[in-house]
Amino acid sequence: MQRVIIFLVAITFLFACELNDKQKDEKSSVVASITDSSVIITYSKTDEIIEDELSETEYNIEEEAKPLSGIISKSGNIGAERGTIEDEDEALKLRRARTEFNNGVTYYKQGELDKAIESYKSSLEYKPDNDIAFHNLGKIYYDLGQKQLSMSYYKDAIRINSTDSLSLVAIGLLYYENGNMKDAVRYYNQCIDVAPKFSMPYFNRGTLFGQQKNYQLAIDDLTKAIQYDNQNSEAYINRGLAYFYLKQMDIACNDWHKAAVMGNPKGTQAVDIYCSGKGKEKK
Repeated sequence: MQRVIIFLVAITFLFACELNDKQKDEKSSVVASITDSSVIITYSKTDEIIEDELSETEYNIEEEAKPLSGIISKSGNIGAERGTIEDEDEALKLRRARTEFNNGVTYYKQGELDKAIESYKSSLEYKPDNDIAFHNLGKIYYDLGQKQLSMSYYKDAIRINSTDSLSLVAIGLLYYENGNMKDAVRYYNQCIDVAPKFSMPYFNRGTLFGQQKNYQLAIDDLTKAIQYDNQNSEAYINRGLAYFYLKQMDIACNDWHKAAVMGNPKGTQAVDIYCSGKGKEKK
């Protein structure tokens, strides 16, 4: 089961300019150059993910703090927080950590980011090994445009939990934004190592390969991204672009048609301009 998901990051290619009509002389500007640096960073999901995923995650703080019947603390309190806790002070710390963490979620949903930061930091005072709190702080500082702080908190999260795939992919994005493609790929690789069926690192790494004109590597990764998330229309758009530059137009049109059927307007535009009706999905 996926851990707390604050956001999923996607790097997308863009069409080089908006299409105002379908004249043939526009064809040279319809598909963006894969080497173009003016990519847009988007979020595939928004703030409500916090609430949704907290109720489903394996690391549900509320679930973790439920008393276990038959456990007795040193003071004789029946139903201590966890079997490993031998001291009521530790149980109290966990309850306070849970409360502050949940306050952070509430404040974040309300857009009160300063209060959310304060609550998450307070939660970490009571439970300093909470990698999810570190991850959430990384997300908030990213939202605030404080990229160095964001990177620091994400790295704290993976220092505690080396399998934190969401923080790994977020660090990869931050390196990408800084122009450090080598480290971006390194963190996407680490993410794939620990979460081989997570679509997003394949998508981001494949897009990056495409920008570097490594089209076959891009296709390989984007195919994996589609395998693990076949509703990501941007993956079809980007894979179609890679096929386009390899001059495999039938396959490119097929991918763009799939994106169009999924409601992606860039897929519709590409089919209309480039495919002349060839973009029908093959049986």
